[in-house]
Amino acid sequence: MDAPFFRNSFLRHLAVLLPLLLSAMGASYETANFTVHAPTVESAQQFAETAEQCRRNLALLWLGTTLPDWSAKCPVKVHAGKDLGAGGRTSFVFENGEVFDWEMEIQGSHERILDSVLPHEITHMILASHFRKPVPRWLDEGMATSVEHQSEKANYRRMLRHFLQSNVQRCFPLNRMVAMKEYPSADPMPFYAQGFSLVEYLLEMGQQYDEHEHRRLVRFAQSASQTGDWQSALQEYYGIPNLGELQLSWISWVDSGLSALPMAADVPNVASPDGEATANVPVALTSARPPSGKSVYDRRVKTIPTQWNDEKAIAIPVSFGRDVVVR
Repeated sequence: MDAPFFRNSFLRHLAVLLPLLLSAMGASYETANFTVHAPTVESAQQFAETAEQCRRNLALLWLGTTLPDWSAKCPVKVHAGKDLGAGGRTSFVFENGEVFDWEMEIQGSHERILDSVLPHEITHMILASHFRKPVPRWLDEGMATSVEHQSEKANYRRMLRHFLQSNVQRCFPLNRMVAMKEYPSADPMPFYAQGFSLVEYLLEMGQQYDEHEHRRLVRFAQSASQTGDWQSALQEYYGIPNLGELQLSWISWVDSGLSALPMAADVPNVASPDGEATANVPVALTSARPPSGKSVYDRRVKTIPTQWNDEKAIAIPVSFGRDVVVR
């Protein structure tokens, strides 16, 4: 075989193999605040641009203003695949009133990443940028879940009703819940479901005031977390005298059928581009540990059963509704 023929044959094979190799390696796309690593250039661009859109729209929703660009871009590692549960893990550092060193890893179907996972994780980042210190866990997760797609929120409502019907002791009296600084290690899903439901209830309660209900909730969270006085904050922002009354009124609202708020975030619902290469591999985000000094603000991969029936009436033990010590 002469050299020119060999060289031309090699180049032809390389032209065929190179796109496949690059696709297997993934691709990156940068915006002002994110560097997204995803299976393809097209998907990386779409995830990055959606992340920027979420950052802008959700800051307006929760804070009433946009955020300045972060000092360093957040790297986002994406695992996209139809069979992957939707979930994510975001870490960052608080130090001397600043927040920095962002890192995010997310997974799920292309659609759920766009309309649920990115809005959820970016809400954590917006709240961290605003508060500059840890947000109470139940509020942080509840607020982040409240901007997910309606199908995801419906799953949480079904899940909460299941817990309240089958084993109410898995749920948390509010005096315990507001004091929790970490996620429950053994049984976190009731915590997520209850936190989301309480946030949804407070958002609905906030609609009776002139102030936007999402921004009112942020001011309530800021007041309560600064002073540690949840009773006074509840009275000031929602006219509820104490945690015991909040728990009783929230349970009554749950029992009435869970009024569903409209979707808060204006995030596009976009199908996967044709020919997208997916990394359909299991990703144990919940077991990953952050680098030393970092705080992880979402440690779940959601695998929520959908078979629970939320049409049945809830028989909630009275003891749960009154298991709050008001001091």
